[in-house]
Amino acid sequence: MRRLSGPVAPALLFAIVTRLALALAVWITGRALPRLDFYPAQLPDSFLPNHPALDGWARWDSAHYVALARYGYSTANPSDGDGLGFLPLYSMLMRGLVWLSGWDATDGAYAVAGLVVANLCFIVAIALLAKLSSRVLSGHTAVYPVMLLCLMPYSFFLNAAYSESLFLVIILTTMLLAMDGKWLGAGAVGALASLTRLAGLALVPALFWGAWKDGIRGWRLLATGLLPLAGFVGYSIFTTIWHEDPFAYFTAQQHWGGWNEHVRFYAELFFRHPRETLAGDPRNLVIVLNLAIAIVFLALLPLVWKRLPPTIAMFTVVTVVAHVVVTWVSLGRYLLPAIGVYLVLGAVVASPRWSGWARDALFTVLAILLATLTILFSRGFWVV
Repeated sequence: MRRLSGPVAPALLFAIVTRLALALAVWITGRALPRLDFYPAQLPDSFLPNHPALDGWARWDSAHYVALARYGYSTANPSDGDGLGFLPLYSMLMRGLVWLSGWDATDGAYAVAGLVVANLCFIVAIALLAKLSSRVLSGHTAVYPVMLLCLMPYSFFLNAAYSESLFLVIILTTMLLAMDGKWLGAGAVGALASLTRLAGLALVPALFWGAWKDGIRGWRLLATGLLPLAGFVGYSIFTTIWHEDPFAYFTAQQHWGGWNEHVRFYAELFFRHPRETLAGDPRNLVIVLNLAIAIVFLALLPLVWKRLPPTIAMFTVVTVVAHVVVTWVSLGRYLLPAIGVYLVLGAVVASPRWSGWARDALFTVLAILLATLTILFSRGFWVV
């Protein structure tokens, strides 16, 4: 029990209660409401139709991870670009779990494996964030960053068959090692981040900056900063040898559109046709919420830079700014690993001026948005 002392135990309790509530909502709506029709070019993602408590958690990109776990990077993979637009670590864990369990290697089995990996990582991530918070903040304040993460409108992705929770575990582990001065270990773990999501490359400037500020110089500084590149570089070497394209990841990603489709299109729509934004295609509202969250995150970056340890601050700033510039689609979930924002926002909402109705109102609004998006996602709506 000693290991669960401090903010870890209440953080885990809050996380489990919120997730049980979301699971109940998904189960009820899964039994009561039909799922929406597939969107054009969407991979079929109904893997567990006879299990409504699970099926709604494996939608959209879950199908790409399932295909990668089952077929690897091959022509049998139904994803565009033979699945090369998805980095391998999460799907490798899915495949490994199915192999260890002895389950038949069906799409449904891989979907369940993805959910198991994601939710185990979610629990670990909550404990790690609580531990990190207790080292940056003080007293009861340390629980608030966890509460904010759990209630963020797109945090249901941490429990879906996506790589988000695995990525978050790697980022938090890296940050804790950096805070302990274990810079080479932090860099080595960071390599796993860039083998999970391209956003793991944000650890390069973060670890360089943090190690430099800690007085690290010479080869140790160089190794610390460059090690997070190893995961993605290794993947690029693989695609060079087996697919004759060192940039296969980016080539495959082009199938899902670029900056013009993911930023410029929505910028022009919102500024030139604001009425269409709110009253037209309901999918536009997802982008509006993405931008609203991004604006809050951007506004908090000065506090992040001023108050937090250098490694956390740099990683958070690079993560938020880079994603806002590159894409407004999926922006809400891409900002989930920006842990510095939860730390400073947690300190803000824990202050006396936020006590009472203001804090309750914030948490209530977040909870309503989270439940709404979770249900929409589970029914197949475009929340990606």
